[in-house]
Amino acid sequence: MNDPLHNDELLRERIASYLQSQVGAPVAIGTLKRFAVGFSWRTYLVPVSGLRGYPQTHELILRLGPDYGLFAPYSAMPEWLAMRSLEGSAVPVPKAYWAGDEAGVFGAPFLFGERMLGDAVVPWVPANTPPLDETYRRSLGAQFIDALAALHRVDWRDKPIAAMGEGIDTANAALRTVADWEARIARWAMRPYPAADWAVRWLKDNCPTAPRVSIVHGDYRTGNFLERDGHITAILDWELVHLGDPHEDLGWASLPMYMGGSKFISRLCEPEWFYERYSEKVGFEVSMASVRYYRAFSLLKLAATHMAAARCFEEGRFNDMRMPAMGSQIGTCLRQLEKTIEAQP
Repeated sequence: MNDPLHNDELLRERIASYLQSQVGAPVAIGTLKRFAVGFSWRTYLVPVSGLRGYPQTHELILRLGPDYGLFAPYSAMPEWLAMRSLEGSAVPVPKAYWAGDEAGVFGAPFLFGERMLGDAVVPWVPANTPPLDETYRRSLGAQFIDALAALHRVDWRDKPIAAMGEGIDTANAALRTVADWEARIARWAMRPYPAADWAVRWLKDNCPTAPRVSIVHGDYRTGNFLERDGHITAILDWELVHLGDPHEDLGWASLPMYMGGSKFISRLCEPEWFYERYSEKVGFEVSMASVRYYRAFSLLKLAATHMAAARCFEEGRFNDMRMPAMGSQIGTCLRQLEKTIEAQP
């Protein structure tokens, strides 16, 4: 099959050819390992020998955004720009090496990054799962908060990600984000959702002013970082990164579905401690009104993601039974969204 997305041997050949063109020397590619996680990008472990300046065998991560993926069509550029912009900062991110959106190289947009060691702490656990060890939880929670505050402190205007910031300011950050997801819903929804339309109108009419324009991760929660020996080694999954109101990440991280049946934000942080420590580290006082606003927006975003999953499956692009299961949650998200908006003071 002459398709690197469905032929690992051809993909290995393409990787070797591409890396050789980038480093100007022959390289050897070991056996590829595909990680069977996520609903969107395809992720591979790529052992490479012959990269100058690296150990004899160096492991890279290759991410490919296929045209059948959850959020297709993809661009590797936002993730690449973000990771390059955060190099040397207090945010633990993998080093980004090469990226491109041209499908002719590997059959899809692609990004090569550094392999980071560690395991993910998942937010979804069975109801009878014991709570996290208290010392471990508090230590990891502090790092979780501090990394987010460090992200929102980054002066991005002289970084590569500034290319994504044309025209944005503290007054229009929320409106731009809502409009972006309104357009996604229009693209993904297979039938009208009056509750979503009503929520979009409410969000547009009640936009808060951002305390600053920051790099927003877009999916900051437990499950999207790696930890090893009690230390966060890397923040992952930057595909939804953009510039906006930092409160957006706070609203998303605090969604009930990421609490794992606990009373802790993302299974890690007491809410009062989370907001207090974040305020201290980021340099501005958290607006709880803005957090509530972005919690409502996050439920709209989650409903839209489920709409995308349902369309993927119905169109035969992604034959994964997790997709219709996600689609079945659209109504639940919209009902929770309606209650969240109605509870706004």
